[in-house]
Amino acid sequence: MAVKGDDNVIYANFGTRKRVSTPDEVNHVDRSGRLLSKTAARISSFTSHDADRGRITRGRQYAEGGHVVGLEIRNGAIHGRVAGSQNEPFSVLIQLPYRDNDDIAALASQFARTPNSVANARKGLLSEEALDTLFASDAEDLRLSCTCPDSAYACKHIVAVGDRLATRADADPAVIFNMRGLDFARLEKAVMEQSQQVSRESFGASDLSAEEKNDVFWNGREMPKLPHPKVAPALEDSDPDLLRKALRAVSHTNIDLLRAVSDIEDLYYHLTH
Repeated sequence: MAVKGDDNVIYANFGTRKRVSTPDEVNHVDRSGRLLSKTAARISSFTSHDADRGRITRGRQYAEGGHVVGLEIRNGAIHGRVAGSQNEPFSVLIQLPYRDNDDIAALASQFARTPNSVANARKGLLSEEALDTLFASDAEDLRLSCTCPDSAYACKHIVAVGDRLATRADADPAVIFNMRGLDFARLEKAVMEQSQQVSRESFGASDLSAEEKNDVFWNGREMPKLPHPKVAPALEDSDPDLLRKALRAVSHTNIDLLRAVSDIEDLYYHLTH
């Protein structure tokens, strides 16, 4: 964990005009040495921003040791329960900055204007602007609280919950959207609604020259990538009960029925391999 205020200069940073991630976000790895996603790195960095080195170390040890016994993600807040030195677990609350419907609509509009944005979101690939809306743009925007007797603003229990939250977000890209009451189905619906408006603006925008409008008309814009539907055997998608019911009419015994099902499975295998 870098000391607050440090800004080490390395060769890779020469020529850089703008830092888009904090050092913690770039270098954060979990216990196995695996580099965390941008989303998980921001969560871990922001929730431990105001903690000292000792509390960060103990908090991550708590998280690794299974002391986080509850983690509930709600719209705009994360509720955690951490087993500590007392009989009852301590309650941790991480409140996110408020976002209204206009903010969510602006996010959907941003997705609608970006090719493959929803597909990338399903892979956990989000822009800095999207993370600003979904989580927070600055660590100071979060409101942290814990019922433990520690007077520090960011105690080890808060760090532990933040670490578990980061791990969950790293494993499931939908978690960051759940924090705003969204899922991928709702996101896709909102993006489709915004796409219609974006389409109208694309062809009626006054800031486009006649040549640019002509190019858009004839060549269009960048298209999203084609989907890759899951390949599944037809037999697995079919209803085995209906198959047996149909074959029962031409089978004298259950043995004949099972043999017929087996023959169909063998036939399908030979046709597809």
